[in-house]
Amino acid sequence: MTQECQGVVAIPHRSISIEDETKLHAEDRRRLGDCVRLDHAKGDTIKALVQ
Repeated sequence: MTQECQGVVAIPHRSISIEDETKLHAEDRRRLGDCVRLDHAKGDTIKALVQ
């Protein structure tokens, strides 16, 4: 329950290929989805404990 979101993916300070860009974007979206689900689970847990 005390787990934090991973945050955004670090983009390298160099030119990257489209393939690398696609992989980084996919990883970033995965992290966002995980964070949303984690926050939802935290909210559900808090609601259950309050009742």
